[in-house]
Amino acid sequence: MPNNPTSNVDTQCWMNKVPGIDQLKLTDLIWPGTHNSGMDKKAPNYEIVVGNWTTCQNDSFAWQLAKGARAFDLRLGYQPGSPKGTFFFHHNGYKSHRVLDELIDAVNSFLDRNPDEFIILDFHQLLDGDPRFDHRQFNDLMKQRLGDRAISPDDEEKTIGELKAASSKKRVILASRVSVELDLDYFWGTIPHRWSGSRLTNVTELRQHILRTLETPRSGSYLWSLTATSYTFLGGPVDIKQHINDWFHSSRDWVTRCSIISTDFFDESQIVGYCWIANSMKAVERSRSLA
Repeated sequence: MPNNPTSNVDTQCWMNKVPGIDQLKLTDLIWPGTHNSGMDKKAPNYEIVVGNWTTCQNDSFAWQLAKGARAFDLRLGYQPGSPKGTFFFHHNGYKSHRVLDELIDAVNSFLDRNPDEFIILDFHQLLDGDPRFDHRQFNDLMKQRLGDRAISPDDEEKTIGELKAASSKKRVILASRVSVELDLDYFWGTIPHRWSGSRLTNVTELRQHILRTLETPRSGSYLWSLTATSYTFLGGPVDIKQHINDWFHSSRDWVTRCSIISTDFFDESQIVGYCWIANSMKAVERSRSLA
């Protein structure tokens, strides 16, 4: 078994290199995801003591994309201003000082270079303990700057091949809790997150949580996110890359039963390579079923 599957995977364009991927739907794919994507060690407000608890990734959105992440868990707050407010990323109220425009710029730049990669922007939280979040401004900004890349929810049942044939631009899923001020021609609904239910989860508890989640029968094919993270009271995020490599290795069936696998410091594990292998296996199975 290869110890490092990502050594043979171009993380810039790994999706486009999955053999037979055009036969799969977006909801069929296994997506490597980043937990609390807007909180990273290179952010302007990173501070090592507090950051030990609030920081979940190693570098910027552009860097995460280049390293192979394709699903982003986003917690967005809003600061009113004149003439327009600012949308910022945070973790339980602690601001990284990264803003929404950085994410949009990273996505546009990345897709200009890699036009057949697909990205999920999962706006899991649109507030920061303040009900004044401006959903209308957020909606208008996303439509203005990413609208031509947004995949309509009506296209959920199309294969990747069909999506590519229909448009050379539409490669982004925008997902959020439903709001009357969000345009449902552009925004998909909530992506369910399956997490342990406790902010403090040791490795044993996390493994049990993943087992329970994957053993739960599911009807139909839809996007959902498995939060595979571990935290302790004193240490904050636990280094579990070896456990991630073990649990989601292609020799097991865990990875093929997932949708989005959301991890802290995702690049330190081999999760991108395992997702590439799992999607390749799914594409082969789909080809056989259609033969």
